[in-house]
Amino acid sequence: MIRTMTAVALVLTLAACGEGASTRAMGGEGYATSPEMAMAPAPGQDAKSADFDDGVANGRIDLDKPIIQPDPNGGGGAPPGTMPLMSYSYAWNFSVPTNGMENLLNAHKKLCEDAGPANCYVTNTSLNGIGQEEGANGNLSMRASEAWVRTFEKGVNDGLKPFGASVYSTNRTAEELTAQIVDNEARLKSMVSHRDALQAMIDKKPGKLADLLEIEQALAEAQGDIDSRQSLLAALKLRVSMSVLTFSYQAEYAPASQSIWRPVTDALGDFAPAFARTIGGIVRFIAAVLPLLVFGVLAIGALMFGYRGWSRGRVRKAERAAAAEKATSAAKS
Repeated sequence: MIRTMTAVALVLTLAACGEGASTRAMGGEGYATSPEMAMAPAPGQDAKSADFDDGVANGRIDLDKPIIQPDPNGGGGAPPGTMPLMSYSYAWNFSVPTNGMENLLNAHKKLCEDAGPANCYVTNTSLNGIGQEEGANGNLSMRASEAWVRTFEKGVNDGLKPFGASVYSTNRTAEELTAQIVDNEARLKSMVSHRDALQAMIDKKPGKLADLLEIEQALAEAQGDIDSRQSLLAALKLRVSMSVLTFSYQAEYAPASQSIWRPVTDALGDFAPAFARTIGGIVRFIAAVLPLLVFGVLAIGALMFGYRGWSRGRVRKAERAAAAEKATSAAKS
């Protein structure tokens, strides 16, 4: 009986929420009615931990505010339901002299940190080959609001001049998350209704202890599903509210190294390493083959020695047979 009541409650809540989701998808109530997260951790928290999985648990997602879709064209954001919910990713590749690469990366990092975690926060930095004339590279990953991105784009070229750097290439990609967010909001609403129905059944205090335990188990499972769905919805909304930015820094070759003779100088520079690698390969080959040669020679020698012994035995046997035959012939004669 308890299982039947639980199933009926679940079907009713799913039907009610499915109707609401269909209305929103058709434009009746806009794309989203539940909410946007706080963009990043509060001051003093680790910004790197502000990504997908712990927004709800650490209070960075406010489930009582509607999503405001960022406007990639520089506006102040669109009200709920007037634009599809998009996730943007930006990539900038900078060409910079090696001696200014670290300073440029730190300058970009400081721009983000000065804006505050609600507008921008750093998720990863790396520098490789610092001090080398060529081959150095670096990466900076961030999450930022569209407003911060627009401000950065306006001043990016002026900010590169003190470091002798330039923009090598840029790229922007977008992914629409409207359907995913709407679907997950509808599912979350149905799960909450189902949980509330189970809680109401517990409040009525069913007579049998077994029935009560069964309802409590179903309630615990429903709450776990709700928590999981909230985390997924939080991740999707973070992707909408905070764009992904990736800055790549590559070493800029000196003018002399860009001449027509650069292939020759590169080849001369690689001569010694290539020669050493070749010699090393020969040595490794000899080291790998030498044991096989030794055992092969020994095996061939043993075979030849055995063959010679066998051949000598046959010759001697033939000689003895011939001598016996001669003696027999002489005795008869």
